[in-house]
Amino acid sequence: MRKLKAIFSGMLAAATILSLTGCDESGTVSGNASGAGPGVTSNVAPQTSATTTTFAENSGVNSAVDAIDVTTLDNPDLEVTDRIEWMAWWDIDETTPAAILFKNTYGVPTTGKDPERDGRIFDYTVVSYGERYDKLATAISSGDSPDFFPFEILDFPYGVLKGRYQPIDEVVNLDNGKWDGAKDMMEQFKLGGRYYAAFYEISLNNVMYYRTSVIDGAGLDDPRTLFENGEWTWDTFLDMSRAFQNSGEGKYCLDGYNPENDLMISTGTPMIGNVDGIIVNNLHDPNVERAEENMLTVLQRENLRYPRHELNSWNVNPMAWAKGDILFYADGGTWVYESTLGKYKDRFAWADDEVKCVPFPRDPQADAHYVVAKQDAMMWVKGSDNAAGVAAWLDCSVTAAQDPSVREAAKAQQKENYGWSDYNLDAYYSWTDLNTTPLTPIFDFKGGLGEVSDGSATENPIQSLTNLVYLTGDQSYTQLREQHEPAIQQAIDEINEYIAKL
Repeated sequence: MRKLKAIFSGMLAAATILSLTGCDESGTVSGNASGAGPGVTSNVAPQTSATTTTFAENSGVNSAVDAIDVTTLDNPDLEVTDRIEWMAWWDIDETTPAAILFKNTYGVPTTGKDPERDGRIFDYTVVSYGERYDKLATAISSGDSPDFFPFEILDFPYGVLKGRYQPIDEVVNLDNGKWDGAKDMMEQFKLGGRYYAAFYEISLNNVMYYRTSVIDGAGLDDPRTLFENGEWTWDTFLDMSRAFQNSGEGKYCLDGYNPENDLMISTGTPMIGNVDGIIVNNLHDPNVERAEENMLTVLQRENLRYPRHELNSWNVNPMAWAKGDILFYADGGTWVYESTLGKYKDRFAWADDEVKCVPFPRDPQADAHYVVAKQDAMMWVKGSDNAAGVAAWLDCSVTAAQDPSVREAAKAQQKENYGWSDYNLDAYYSWTDLNTTPLTPIFDFKGGLGEVSDGSATENPIQSLTNLVYLTGDQSYTQLREQHEPAIQQAIDEINEYIAKL
């Protein structure tokens, strides 16, 4: 076994709000996120007025990673000689705990395609976001497959069936206890009895940000207190929304891109599910219908949600939230605070407890508090032959992400860098700890069916079943379902035929 060298500092992905991307109106990813992580990490950092320290400058994280026992790795004697090939629209930050743990356990790979990457773990092939799958397909077909490509739920299960990825359970020991917290999630990404994505940490797809003074000024109960008392439900959310609307002119309860998806999933029933490796159409499920009628339709019909299609050219309006005209701003995880909302706190010199966050409300009829999760993961690309590098990287990623000392040190760094309050960040960490979270992450596979088109004017038929009901109300859910379901069901049937052949 190689002796561990001195560990440099790094930062846990969970510490930076693991949302890698934001989504636009159609549900497609519109940009990189703030966060850096032990595995998949963006090269784009949010800027606030705070002075931020780099990973290497954080002695707390340095010490925490240094204390990791490498014998907890599945195979610390593994020989990794080739750099890992990474294709994406951002580079890997190799100062994170996973990267440093890798370097000091397995050494630095000595061979690779790009001489300028000598001394690094990863070779990097940059692709534009719009061309990412075309470029990946070309690389695979030409026998030049990268080893890793970013996981996107928008490409699952479709990407597996298009021959883009291979199962990771061939190289990862998923029976190791370190994966236990993610097993329920990973079961939702299982096809043909095989696991295709190794999830070692999560973030919340969306949290609801609100201002303490706005809540108090409208005479409302604190949402976080309601959540902690088990009283944060659809009912209390709607009561609060109506009261806030009546507190003045031009008041709205909720803004953000696609918060309707988070409200929909809170029933615990995705519109399109994966049950034992079979893609399932839940468009007629009573839970889906109830969410459409009792939440999305109500918010639109009563004009409670911010009508951005009418007032702001379909764009979100965080300034209206900062001014107190929108009660909840929900446009992503913690990266939204670090890149946007924290700037308002600095600009207006708000107190530390002015900005708070809370998960989306619970469906009162559900058996758990279901939330939409985002996850940092890499897909093992079809045709990759660097099994050793793939295995080593995934094992280092989960080991670093699950280490409690690293998490605490990274949390402290995040507070220092971005001005987070203990009240908010401690809670967020508890919500995203895979082993202790009181929330139940669940996923909707409606974006992973490939190209679904029925010749209508709607660019994405299945997305319209939620966003048009929530925003415009021009057609009811049942009308939209009747119009688009034949094309959706055809796509599901074709996918299930492919799955049966895996």
